[in-house]
Amino acid sequence: MEENRYANNLPAEGKEDNANFSIHDLIQMVIGNWFWFLLSTVICISCALFYIYTTPKIYNRTATILIKDGKKGSETDLAAFGDLLGATARRNVDNEIIVLKSHHLMSDVVRRLNLHINYVVKHGLRTENLYRRSPIDVTFIDDNERQALAFELTPLSDTEFSLTKFVNRTSADSDRDKDSDIYEIEMQGRFNDTITTPCGLLVVSPTLYMSDEYFGDPIAVSKQIVSKTAGAYNSRIIISLVEKQANAISISLDDNIPRRAEDVINTLIARYNDESINDKNRIADYTADFIDKRLRIIGSELDAVDRKISTYKKDNEMYDITAQATQSLTESSQFKTAGLTVENQISMAQYIKDYLLNDTKLRDLIPANVAITNVSIADQINNYNELMLRRDKLAGNATGSSPVIQNFDSELAALRRAIIASLQSHITTLEIQLNNIRREESMARTRIASATRQSTELLDNTRQQRIKEELYLYLLNKREENELTKAIADNNARILDPAYGSSTPVAPRPAVILFIALLFGLAAPFGIIYLMEILDTTIRGRKDIEDKLSIPFLGDIPEYSGATRQGSVVVRDNGRDSVSEAFRLIRSNLGFMSVKSDKLQIIMVTSSNPHAGKTFVSTNLAMTLAMADKKVVLIDLDLRRRTLSKSMGQRENRNGVSGYISGTIPSLDSIIFPSDLHGNLDVIFAGLQPPNPAEMLLSEKFEEFMSDLRKRYDYVIIDSVPAMAVADALITDRLADLTIYVIREGLLDRRQLPEIEKLYREKKFHNMSIVLNGSTGGSRRGYGYGYGYGYGYGYGYGYGEDESKKSPAIDKRYSLTQRLRNFLGLNDKK
Repeated sequence: MEENRYANNLPAEGKEDNANFSIHDLIQMVIGNWFWFLLSTVICISCALFYIYTTPKIYNRTATILIKDGKKGSETDLAAFGDLLGATARRNVDNEIIVLKSHHLMSDVVRRLNLHINYVVKHGLRTENLYRRSPIDVTFIDDNERQALAFELTPLSDTEFSLTKFVNRTSADSDRDKDSDIYEIEMQGRFNDTITTPCGLLVVSPTLYMSDEYFGDPIAVSKQIVSKTAGAYNSRIIISLVEKQANAISISLDDNIPRRAEDVINTLIARYNDESINDKNRIADYTADFIDKRLRIIGSELDAVDRKISTYKKDNEMYDITAQATQSLTESSQFKTAGLTVENQISMAQYIKDYLLNDTKLRDLIPANVAITNVSIADQINNYNELMLRRDKLAGNATGSSPVIQNFDSELAALRRAIIASLQSHITTLEIQLNNIRREESMARTRIASATRQSTELLDNTRQQRIKEELYLYLLNKREENELTKAIADNNARILDPAYGSSTPVAPRPAVILFIALLFGLAAPFGIIYLMEILDTTIRGRKDIEDKLSIPFLGDIPEYSGATRQGSVVVRDNGRDSVSEAFRLIRSNLGFMSVKSDKLQIIMVTSSNPHAGKTFVSTNLAMTLAMADKKVVLIDLDLRRRTLSKSMGQRENRNGVSGYISGTIPSLDSIIFPSDLHGNLDVIFAGLQPPNPAEMLLSEKFEEFMSDLRKRYDYVIIDSVPAMAVADALITDRLADLTIYVIREGLLDRRQLPEIEKLYREKKFHNMSIVLNGSTGGSRRGYGYGYGYGYGYGYGYGYGEDESKKSPAIDKRYSLTQRLRNFLGLNDKK
């Protein structure tokens, strides 16, 4: 035997199994489990194809709009403090995005397009939404936007239809079936007639898409809650800035119906523009009402002044004025005119101030386009009106306690106070100007002291007339300007690109899905094998034994699953199969074990645990020695289980070891049975199960029994019990020349190897050696052992009989089925 090879092969303490999984082993594993890889791949790709076929295709539609800048490049005093007041252009665009995503606008879109009413038909595994192509149109007479319902409608002919499967949602805030009333009834109706159903009054009308192909096919009609439908579309629509520094906004929506996505986006833009125009028209209407009221008042005052002047001239007979008086009066008139203009400005400013101080008008807009010559105040009023409109618009979607509304109220109050302060400052300035004009006018009057009182009164009346005329003409001009502004009110948004998109769906993506399915199909079997490899702590090959044990290694026996003879006999005369060659190699290696023993005659076979293949090894080893023209006896010393006797059908045979040792059978020849397998092979069965097997093996009778067998046979093969289970094997070892310790690949836990090494180090067994049973090529992880003996695996001497005919190019160590059976303990244990 190769004892010297293993004499110094001491196991390293705590040595880890650092064998690597090579590319060759990976390829062998894939080829060895090709069926599972193929099956997994086919299943995953089939699931992917099913998903691709049944999932509706999703298309993307995108529109781009430009938010117009209402300032038109002008810069006001208020705009200078825009950073403090939050009125920058970027801030305005962000606000418009909030408006576009408002629930109010989307609800209007849902109502306009009837998005809450769906007509769906089923084609095979797919469902199709008949948006704008439905052959029917259902009108809900008792329409309630907070009611959800559904039913199936089946056209029977051009005039009749049937209704069934009514579902009426009883809770507007729930989508669960337990909150729904389900009616399994069937009703008949005629098109364009009003029909009473569990879902209310309905009128079903055919459309231009009605044809014979819909007859008999059910159409699922569902009506959703408007608010929930609007919320669903708001959660799917994406509104964002095209660029950070631009006023352009991108509106994008994914939908399985491209036309519906286009309609939603375009309608949303149209509603947004309608709302902006309505806001501008409201300001124009408020301004028009104010101007009309002032025109009526000033018109009546102007009429009164005209009549007064006419009466005064007639009563005083004033027809001519001297040149000096005319000149003086002209100068005085110029100053008075300037003063009247200032007074007019003071009057209008005081009116606006009183208007702002009126608590009943805190939520009203400030009249615009009035006679305020101060550009800063006019811009402040415009900014106040715009801020008030945005606050009113957002108030529709929030409560008064909302932080956004409170923020607007704070900004409005601050801006209102700023306007009042500006007006007060403006009035003070005008009053100073007026005082200066009055002073200059007084000096002019001194120069015309000689003018008559009548001329003075006439000039005063004329001055009042001019003031009223200027104010009246000014208001007429502003009214026309306001009407023109109202008539040419423009949208807030300019459509750069209406909703458009590619005809190629964005989801599902077949290539990506199939690629992922292919990867998963290949990875799943590999992952299972790898997981089992990690969880598998059993012996996986010869290398595990050689790394952990210093015990001499006799050889390994390949896995065998074919037919056997009498018990577990596999080897045959002139057999060329791998198992026969393996036992011949073990027979040859037995000669090397004689170094420690002068004569190897009694060979005991044991193991750590049951099912390791002791009986298989002992029986076939005995047969192999017998075929070498040696006189061999095979003894079943497993007095407890009697496995060998059972395998040969002699478990209840009384003529056995237990009967002879106990004295009930006096003759040794009575328990020796010639084997039908070979003329040189005899068998001694266990006999009946004794109550004290250990005591029997310790008796002198047993020693005499073994001594007699030594004289009669060249080899005595003992099929013993597992060494780790009971003490019988240790007792029997005192008479053995050689102990063969059988380890079965895939059965023994590698953590038990130190215990076996301890048995060897402490010399518990005489002349101990190891045989690896059930080998799948030396290793299940590709260590590279077990291919050089020439008795199988397709490499040997060209044997063509029995199993060698298969010459498996792919070692079954890589078979997932085999590994599962090993992992679950389902393999047959010999």
